[in-house]
Amino acid sequence: MLVVEKETEFNEIVVNKSKFISQTIPCDSLSLLKQKLTHLWKEPFNNASHIVYALRTKNDNDGIDAYFSDDGEPSGTAGKPLLNILEGRSMINTAVLVIRYYGGINLGTGGLVKAYSEAAQMSLEVAKFIKYMEYNFFKIILKYNILDQFIKLVYNIRGEVVEKKFDDNVTLHLKLPKGQELHLESFLKANQLDMIHV
Repeated sequence: MLVVEKETEFNEIVVNKSKFISQTIPCDSLSLLKQKLTHLWKEPFNNASHIVYALRTKNDNDGIDAYFSDDGEPSGTAGKPLLNILEGRSMINTAVLVIRYYGGINLGTGGLVKAYSEAAQMSLEVAKFIKYMEYNFFKIILKYNILDQFIKLVYNIRGEVVEKKFDDNVTLHLKLPKGQELHLESFLKANQLDMIHV
């Protein structure tokens, strides 16, 4: 599965005088997407005819939740084609938005599907994607003399030190790719350390 690395710029196509403006964004919840939509409706797209979207998110049960909206366009002509594109590309925690300014010419259901799909594809073509990874969070307390060695091991497994607290010992809060904590076991045992899943 892939996730978009960062929000894309807006991309625009014109079909029979209607403007279709698209954007792809990282998004892991419907509530965050709705906040983004509220902002877009205020400015800069307060005069738009429609803002349609599709979103796929990973849920807590290792499943995928899918959402889409046609925003008043005929059913299945706008949001669903966008969702099909995200599914076809195995996208996760990613939303694609298409803003339409009606140009006065009806496109018909087939024309709408084609226009919304082309706009979405254009946005996805300029986006940068990374492999989706799930993470676990841990806390560990260790001595100063092994700090650098341990941090190097964390980075070797593509982990991240989220927070460091220095006292008599060092407390680290870690973000590790799911399952990769197993690669730290021998170091932990050799140094008689425990790592707490938080």
